[in-house]
Amino acid sequence: MSLGDAALTFLSVFIAALLAFYLDGLRARRATRAWVAEYLGFWRGLLDSTAGEGEANEAGVRKVESALDGWLAAGPGVTPAWDDIDAININATVRFTPALLNTGASVVPPDLMRSLFVVDALAPAMTTRSEFVERLFEVEVRPLVLGQVVPLEGRDRRVVELYRREFLGLFDQMRDYTTQLGSVREELGRLGF
Repeated sequence: MSLGDAALTFLSVFIAALLAFYLDGLRARRATRAWVAEYLGFWRGLLDSTAGEGEANEAGVRKVESALDGWLAAGPGVTPAWDDIDAININATVRFTPALLNTGASVVPPDLMRSLFVVDALAPAMTTRSEFVERLFEVEVRPLVLGQVVPLEGRDRRVVELYRREFLGLFDQMRDYTTQLGSVREELGRLGF
């Protein structure tokens, strides 16, 4: 074998290895695109199925707010809407990006990835506040509801006022979160997921 034949053999083996490496990378990118499309398609379907819940949540919040206002204004002999005060329903948050952070982020359009990060960034604060509101209700407010304490005075009144403020603040956060989820849902639809 001459030096030219050896160089030609080396070059052909090198090109074959490079081509195999490229094809393997191409196959991996296609597989990544496929699972990301399936993952984001799942989330779009879920977001589509819950799109109308914001209006129902808003009606529920107004019902609780009205009941709390009635309780705070109630005097002796007035019966607040106890069942409505107990009507607390806090939805769970979702996390989009953890599954995408490894290889998936490379195939997600940047604007969509940014929207997903915004939603994920809002989730921890909302979860923490909802846990506080729920704990405040269970520990401080529920005993007052069960005891049907009317009129509210002193510490009891301050606790119910704090609960009302935190409850409404939580639902302001939920509105922002729901708006961001709606943006993600629209973007997923626009991108064909």
